[in-house]
Amino acid sequence: MTKQQMIGDQTTIGSGAEPHLRRALGAWGAAAFVITNMVGTGIFTLPAFVRSITGNGIASLAVWALGAGLALSGALCYAELATRMPHAGGEYYYLTRIYGRLWGFLSGWISFLVGFSAAIAASSLGAVDYASRVIPIGKSPMFAAILIVALTLFHTTGVRPSGRLQTIIALSVIGAILVFFFAGVGTGRGDWSGVTQGSAPTGVWWVALILVTFAYSGWNAAAYLAGEVKEPRRTLPRALIGGTLAVGFVYLLLNVLFLYAMPADSWEAQPKIAIGTLAAERLFGTSGAKIVSAIIALAIIGSVSSMIAAGPRVYYAMARDGLAHSIFGRLHSRTGAPVIALALQAVVAMILALTGQFDALVTYAGSALSLFAALAVASLYVVRRGETAESKNIFRAPGYPVTPAIYLILTVVAFIQGLRERPGPTGAALLTILAGVVIFYIARSRGWLGEAGEQKTSIGELK
Repeated sequence: MTKQQMIGDQTTIGSGAEPHLRRALGAWGAAAFVITNMVGTGIFTLPAFVRSITGNGIASLAVWALGAGLALSGALCYAELATRMPHAGGEYYYLTRIYGRLWGFLSGWISFLVGFSAAIAASSLGAVDYASRVIPIGKSPMFAAILIVALTLFHTTGVRPSGRLQTIIALSVIGAILVFFFAGVGTGRGDWSGVTQGSAPTGVWWVALILVTFAYSGWNAAAYLAGEVKEPRRTLPRALIGGTLAVGFVYLLLNVLFLYAMPADSWEAQPKIAIGTLAAERLFGTSGAKIVSAIIALAIIGSVSSMIAAGPRVYYAMARDGLAHSIFGRLHSRTGAPVIALALQAVVAMILALTGQFDALVTYAGSALSLFAALAVASLYVVRRGETAESKNIFRAPGYPVTPAIYLILTVVAFIQGLRERPGPTGAALLTILAGVVIFYIARSRGWLGEAGEQKTSIGELK
């Protein structure tokens, strides 16, 4: 069997066999991971922050539309990378094979501490905030930690049950959101002037884009589970692009509804985190708001669930390549789930959740995530430049080279502006990356890193 055949069949990762990662996810299951990963805390909490930063409804909607375009550009590029390299690990795998072990290590390091753990923590806090409006549990971060433990235990049962759960949640949430929108507009209790009125747009809308980027994060979720997707070269583009388009459409609908429900002069005076509940109270009254809050809580729980399942696939791939301790690569003998990686991720996420710092966690996670997604998108230029005549039977990102350029330019400018306007959490993300560089070289000099099964892949081999 040739190396190219092995890449297509996912029989290996690096030099070792990968027999326990089972290809059990179809297009619907993979798309469900994308949808549930994206539709979570961000859309039901961040619109108020974005509206406050931008100053008016039109500017706010423009930022959300720009975020949708950014996510779609990234999804198109990832769809091509995923069909060339249909392995578990997402951008970790791409960066390792194209740029080398340092960049793969940094990607995994950020995924573990920030991309998944911090995002899981922030989303769990958001879920508790909404759930507390339905049942009297209070808003203690301890409940967020309990949610993380419960979902982690569920995902130890394997990818097939995980996919079924995410599909059920995705269909339920999308359907409920559509009902929420049309029923809310149908009440006639809002005011369309909320969409158009407000103060002049401020100059810090790039910060709003960073927050929106966090809300859209998850468009690449299917790529992390590529090693468990059936017919990846056909399934992954459908899941990544279809899921991203569906969520972008739903996000714009929800933002229009929130602006319709909330008068322009009421945004600053309202508690910011639970904008979904506040809008529902104005449109449906107290009882209706509780029903909507329950739906929102379910959506956020689905997002937490998706991230909990996806993250350990990165750490698993790192362990197989010798870039993480071998304990991260241990799979359950019956379910094939990376149970140790799931447990260690849960510990970090719980610690972060117990801080209760929602806004800071969002900016911290969004900043670091955007940089490594940008590196992965940039790798498409490297792959295309070195491809051979045999590079066929793959999805090719439309609009290349403009598509990845749009993503890269907007991401880099947003990060720089975020560093200027929110130096605390954005700077912390940069320091976390620099700490990863130091740790990598210390670990390599002391022989703590294992041998790489495959360091850089010949670009011509990435069909």
